[in-house]
Amino acid sequence: MKFSSKARYGLRVIYELGKNYNSNEPISSSKLASLARVSQNYLEKIMSTLKKENIVSAKQGLNGGYELSISPDKLTVGKILTTLEGSLYTSECVEKNCENKNCPNKEVFFFIYKSINDTLNNISLQDIINKKV
Repeated sequence: MKFSSKARYGLRVIYELGKNYNSNEPISSSKLASLARVSQNYLEKIMSTLKKENIVSAKQGLNGGYELSISPDKLTVGKILTTLEGSLYTSECVEKNCENKNCPNKEVFFFIYKSINDTLNNISLQDIINKKV
């Protein structure tokens, strides 16, 4: 399984917003792009996706910017990555109903899929901020 650049940069962006969560001040898009080392245009694409799922919110105006809509201790890496990537299937064997009942692949890939998703859903953004992972 390989994650896209959108997922990698998106996780960096969310990390920066998470560190700033208790300040109650949004981070400007230019500062956020700099902190996450992502272009302004790509940041806007990432933020658009995250806003649709209410993970982040945007404030307009002179002191505007982005902030998390969910507390870092309640936001999981699984939620972030599935928002940015879509489903995290490991194989078509898991995603679609496999017709071959004697093929061992479905069980193997389902076990991998479940293990990955269980792990990602048990790591909070706060765990990353606190360097517990």
